[in-house]
Amino acid sequence: MGRFSQSLNEALQQGAGTLYSAEFDDALIDAAHWKNPRYAGSKLTGLRINEYHGIDPFIDQLNTSSADYLGQYVPSSSDSSVWGGDISYGLNPVINNETTAIYIANTVIGGTEKERYATLEGHSYIGVSKILVVNKEDNSVKVIDRETEPYDSFHRFITQDFPTGAKLNIKVLDPSIQSDLEGNYSCRMNKGFLLSTFKYLKYLNDVNLANFAPYSNSLAPYLSPLELFDSSTMGSTGGISTTIDNQIVLDTSRLSFRFGYKSDDARGGQFLFAGITSLQQSPFDFTTNQFNAFRDFSPNYTTAEIKSNKFTKEYYTGSNSLTSVSSLNTGPNGAFFSASRFIINDTLGFLNKNFDKTELHLTINKANIDFAPGFNDERSMGTFEVDKGYGALSNIGINDEASGDSTLPPFPGGHIGHNTPIHHIFQLKGGTIYTPTTPSTVRTENHVVLLDINGTSTGLILPHERKTYWNGDENPRVLNYSGSAGFELSFLDKDHTLIVNIDKPTELFEGIGTKGIALIPEHLHGTIKKNIEYYLKEAGVIDNATTLQA
Repeated sequence: MGRFSQSLNEALQQGAGTLYSAEFDDALIDAAHWKNPRYAGSKLTGLRINEYHGIDPFIDQLNTSSADYLGQYVPSSSDSSVWGGDISYGLNPVINNETTAIYIANTVIGGTEKERYATLEGHSYIGVSKILVVNKEDNSVKVIDRETEPYDSFHRFITQDFPTGAKLNIKVLDPSIQSDLEGNYSCRMNKGFLLSTFKYLKYLNDVNLANFAPYSNSLAPYLSPLELFDSSTMGSTGGISTTIDNQIVLDTSRLSFRFGYKSDDARGGQFLFAGITSLQQSPFDFTTNQFNAFRDFSPNYTTAEIKSNKFTKEYYTGSNSLTSVSSLNTGPNGAFFSASRFIINDTLGFLNKNFDKTELHLTINKANIDFAPGFNDERSMGTFEVDKGYGALSNIGINDEASGDSTLPPFPGGHIGHNTPIHHIFQLKGGTIYTPTTPSTVRTENHVVLLDINGTSTGLILPHERKTYWNGDENPRVLNYSGSAGFELSFLDKDHTLIVNIDKPTELFEGIGTKGIALIPEHLHGTIKKNIEYYLKEAGVIDNATTLQA
């Protein structure tokens, strides 16, 4: 024992002496492979499960430290943020979470097939009826039926495997049914049906009032009464009129939608007072057969429809046609004011009190504009969720603006307010995941706001600057306007239903037969994906199948 202890002591002394005399590269202290396991800590960061996302091309990798962009969002020159890249092993996802569920759908409704649903060209509503959960250990299949499973637990499967933007494949289960299916599809929404509430798909601008002499002149149509924009600022009177500044300001960074525009014909009715360009309603001029300043409104809503559904029945009992009271667009009961009251006062008012039951969505141009290429979510079918609280514009959302001078004729627009908003604008949900990624155009235009103050009808002209993503007017090549300007508002009817970019008339022209279709998630386990038919047969969905592969 003594000799062993002595030998050990000599060895230790020799080793210590060797280490003491060795050189150490101080640069290693700052190296990630040295410091991370010892004291800095090691962490992998990924943008999404099952996916690897590299460094965005926007980022200058040569002149920027990797610590300043990897694993985080980085501001870009386009006023948005880009992903700095995953911190992962090679090009592999940080986390893999493959599903073992196959989904069976027994309902496919084309996006233009039924009037009760929002018009979504090139899309379909797909209703999930069953979920087949595969046990990989013994290859058994458990069938979960929507009729017997609690709503929340059944829907949790759907939202987990089909988040918005997720890819999926579709398989028609009846071999006798012919189809022309593509390889991959995208889930644009996973919440349910969109019940049509307000349809304006037949765009018109101002009407010509020549048949209503002596009120024969109508203003030239305003160029962009429909508009999707954000980063909005509006000039002010510079303190000359605090009442005007407080009521007509339009400063908001939030994504917003303008569905109408109150304007004037600018025929000698403008005057400059204290540096403010205003409008005046002069007495009727029998020489020219006109008022000096006509009030008129764009667009023409005589073609719009109010659609009855389970939600509108709770707050609206009027006519579905906006021309049921007046055949004109203007006037206190004209289509423009009727549409404004229904959208702002009635529909957004209901949403504000019932946001726990439903959602309100805006769809532009029948869903045929992709506002977020590559993301394949709601924005890719021109759809945006309306803000339940109106955001920063809440103070000008619903108001009691007076009806103007009732002694003036109801056309071409003597009634200015008539309990409608000062700004015919509502706000949409904001943030990165709701904002369009398509190019925008900074626009500055004079905005005419008609206002009743102390019983006097007044108009102010102020510059309005904003960042525009889309506008609908008579020019089919302005921004993203496709030539079919229009929009639709719809309430969400919560259901186990996906909205998928499948065009039923051309791709499922014979329907889905009696057996339905199988929805195959993008991240289905590889073994299950190779043996789809085997598991469908095990679940009793189909009769014949190939044998199980390794």
